Amino acid sequence: MSDVSLFAAFRGERYADPATLAARLAPPYDVISPPQREELVARDPFNIVNVDLPVAGDGTDPYVTAARLLADWRRRGVIVRDGESCAYVLRTSGRFPDGATRERTGVFLAVSAEPFSKGRVLPHERTHAKAKEDRRRLMHATGANLSAVFLLAPDSSGALTRALGDVTAREPWARCAAIGSDQAIWVVRGKDAQHLAEVAGAEPVYVADGHHRFETSVMFRDEAPAAWRDGAARTLSHVVSFKDPGLVILPTHRLLEGPPVDPAAFLSAAKACFTEAPAGVAPTLSVVFRGGKEVALKVRADATWPSPGGTPVHPAVRALEVAAADVLAIGVAAASLLGGVPALRYTADAAEARAEGRAGRCACAVILPPTRLEAVRRVADAGQIMPPKSTFFAPKVPTGVVLRPFDAPV
Repeated sequence: MSDVSLFAAFRGERYADPATLAARLAPPYDVISPPQREELVARDPFNIVNVDLPVAGDGTDPYVTAARLLADWRRRGVIVRDGESCAYVLRTSGRFPDGATRERTGVFLAVSAEPFSKGRVLPHERTHAKAKEDRRRLMHATGANLSAVFLLAPDSSGALTRALGDVTAREPWARCAAIGSDQAIWVVRGKDAQHLAEVAGAEPVYVADGHHRFETSVMFRDEAPAAWRDGAARTLSHVVSFKDPGLVILPTHRLLEGPPVDPAAFLSAAKACFTEAPAGVAPTLSVVFRGGKEVALKVRADATWPSPGGTPVHPAVRALEVAAADVLAIGVAAASLLGGVPALRYTADAAEARAEGRAGRCACAVILPPTRLEAVRRVADAGQIMPPKSTFFAPKVPTGVVLRPFDAPV
């Protein structure tokens, strides 16, 4: 076991005027489309997207532009630094596709940037070098963590839930409506901040979102300039208890590129892997074809799963509906009809996916249920990796609530 605490409070940087937050917060950089970025920039020139997702014209380096902007905001007092180490609690309330309004509470803390092999931070997703290089260059330029890694704490004792409840019983530092949700923020100091860090790190935690950010931070800690070395030993995180009733994963449906497939041909190709789900039985997935035919399928217990490289698919992964979709429905059945595994488009909107499938604007659409929280935990505990786009945690953790500069270590 490491003698370094998993979490710590830190001296964060915040927008000086809480009344401006509604126009200055942004979603995480990796879910922002170009039109959405333009909209955020037009809303307020000090929106955090200018720094976290920099764009520079005239051939200039966007990372240099980000660093200059951040330095300018500091000089002008737009962003100010706390004088002591704090924890920053965020409660997000939003309406979901099912019409329900849910509330999720978490805390921003500095987590140890350490390899997954230490076993205190557990992943469920594979990362890609290009995305990590982008974050690496931004950290070198700005000297700060901007977007948080979203982590889940088992909270077996309920201590984190109780500590967050104690904080949110007080008046918040700020309230605003931003990026589609209501946000409330508390700044926690002293022993209360230390207690939040202790209870959040009582057990190993799980990466919900931000695998690239975390792995980049692990790489960065070994190459950070000397003045930042202590600060770079940790990275910005937002920690939520597994027990939080507002913790939600939305499904990500698949749209298969290619000419529309014949329903009968698809079902014939899929019969070794799936049966049609009887009425009243929750299906593994549903397939929507051109013309509107929709078939609910249940994966067969005796289905033969391909073994890439001779390695059998782990039982924790085989239990995932999204794995049955990607490996069997798409990788076996659809691939046999389309001359290979098709390219995919993704959407969290089931109505949109069905419309695309019915209109024949894709080969077919695969409709999925949401991945269960416990499934994420089982896969991570087994040291396995989920298929891409298995989890869409909602709502996203906003960027801009607090930044973490490397020259102000805990």
